[in-house]
Amino acid sequence: MGSSFREVGMKGLRWGGYLGAGAAALLAFGWTLGKGESEPCGERDTLVERGRQVYIAEGCIHCHSQYIRPVGRDVELWGPPTRPEFALSKSPVLIGNRRQGPDLSTVGNRLSPDWNRMHLIEPSRMVGGSRMPSFAHLFEEEEGARGEALLAYLDSLRVEKGEQ
Repeated sequence: MGSSFREVGMKGLRWGGYLGAGAAALLAFGWTLGKGESEPCGERDTLVERGRQVYIAEGCIHCHSQYIRPVGRDVELWGPPTRPEFALSKSPVLIGNRRQGPDLSTVGNRLSPDWNRMHLIEPSRMVGGSRMPSFAHLFEEEEGARGEALLAYLDSLRVEKGEQ
């Protein structure tokens, strides 16, 4: 016979929840876009910012997150959960859209620039069975500065005690 009023009402509540969550996410995203970032100060900060741009341009966000979730195995694998205001402090926000590789929000605490360089050049040599493509081109003569900038950015992704 048709759906009861209660079933239709529950579906409406569920869709209303989805729409509300979506609207909140859009508002948060718009807020972070409008914030802007402070001017980098010093050569190291400029290199780190260039590395962040390489991270975005190379699509690292498609496989890596920069947001340790307070659920699942995230805390066990990568440390304390990321506070939302910390994750939203840069524009664009790089929390990731799916995670096939490890979370990188604290990679500077866990891995050295030398290890990251070797991993970017030949991922399967460093991590058996890795699906990550090689980014060796970033370290070749013409693009070498892009590779160094990406390494500086990855090394900057570290959290001091109580900061996250």
